[in-house]
Amino acid sequence: MAFSSGFFNSKGLDRTYTAEDFCDYLGSMVCNGIQDRYGDCFKLTTSGLTVSLGTGKAWIEGHYFISNDKYPIDLGQYRDAEHPRYVSIGIVLDTGEAVRDVKIEVIPGQPADNPTIPDIPEGGSRHRLHLYAVRVAPEASSITQEDILDYRDDDRRCGYCKCILGKCGVTEMQAQIAELVNVIQDNNNRIDELTSIVEEMTEDVVEKGTCGDNINYVLFADGRLFLRGTGEMYDYNGSTQDPPNTSPFYNNQNIRKLSVSVGITSIGDHAFRYCDALESASFPNTLVSFGERSFYPTPDETIHPSKAYGLKTLIIPSHVAEIGAFAFSGTRLTGITVPEHVTSIDNYAFNRCVFLTTARVEAPTVGGFMFTYCTALTSVTLAKTVTKIRSHWINYCAALTEIIYEGSLEDWGRIEKQSNWDGHQGQVKGTLEKIICTDGYMQYDPETNTWKVGE
Repeated sequence: MAFSSGFFNSKGLDRTYTAEDFCDYLGSMVCNGIQDRYGDCFKLTTSGLTVSLGTGKAWIEGHYFISNDKYPIDLGQYRDAEHPRYVSIGIVLDTGEAVRDVKIEVIPGQPADNPTIPDIPEGGSRHRLHLYAVRVAPEASSITQEDILDYRDDDRRCGYCKCILGKCGVTEMQAQIAELVNVIQDNNNRIDELTSIVEEMTEDVVEKGTCGDNINYVLFADGRLFLRGTGEMYDYNGSTQDPPNTSPFYNNQNIRKLSVSVGITSIGDHAFRYCDALESASFPNTLVSFGERSFYPTPDETIHPSKAYGLKTLIIPSHVAEIGAFAFSGTRLTGITVPEHVTSIDNYAFNRCVFLTTARVEAPTVGGFMFTYCTALTSVTLAKTVTKIRSHWINYCAALTEIIYEGSLEDWGRIEKQSNWDGHQGQVKGTLEKIICTDGYMQYDPETNTWKVGE
């Protein structure tokens, strides 16, 4: 019986490890397949009889393979005069001493009236990811999408990279976690609702009332506020408007925790304005919108962290589509993720959040003035799902020097960018210097006031 272990520091070369040892280690955590959301995931495009593999990253037995440029393959050379044939395209790892490489392989099949799809040889030192099979007809002058068999999602031939448990893709896992969080939150809200009903009969109730046609609220002495019912919450306005229509919670410094029950679909305009002591809030999966200035605390014009108020944490439920202007402006949030399903973000949604250090935006449109005066913000990630960046979204973010974009340079170029999207225009002296993409980066040139591909 033999045993092995690792990894340990070497003393007098008594511990030695090879690259294959580390690949075995990585292979135990990352399953074979294409890494999702990296580049184009090897998407196949066509032009005449030439097909091109897009950019991507793959893992095979702990070895990685990256393609940061399109890879053209001329299939015209495989066209038979009389019969159609299939051509297989894949990524092959060969750990043999004579090869030690990962590369693209193209395997033509035999021409026939009913051609079969050729397999890509594996076994021994060879391991493969079978990406595509393409049918090449004898009379064809071009390859169409109908000629292409895509195996990227087929776990038997290729598949996408799996998590350490080998059960779910990374993006799928993130989606499942998000959904689980929503389910847990809904269950917690139901528990809170039942608890509040019991406590309403036995505990100290400070205030009761309505804040929607079918929504009632209960405020307890310890600062817990519970909203239960269905449908939309009422919209309110500020005290200076004529006529004033302030929320029953306006400027209430006793509210510390908010629980919103399943069935409620909106948080109204100005609903919790100036509720400076409100630190936490839980929302149901039924919620679809946050209204204008809904959690806007008392503003501090000095923008000093010690004077920030309001919410400290925020999880946006899975069905929220709209975030109103100034909705969370000036709160004590330290991190925020805006999911892809949020399709409308009005101006100043998170501005003056002086504790905010990290932000991730998956929504298709980045809101105007979204993070202005977020002076502690140092880490911003834009998902590949972003298609539009509105004006002035990072003005006066003095600590922000670079942004991560989860797409290629070409993808970045396709994003619609409104005026002063980078904070460098006019009298604003922006600090943003670099946009890091999957296949390179964009560098700001202060002399020409332009963005250039980094070298």
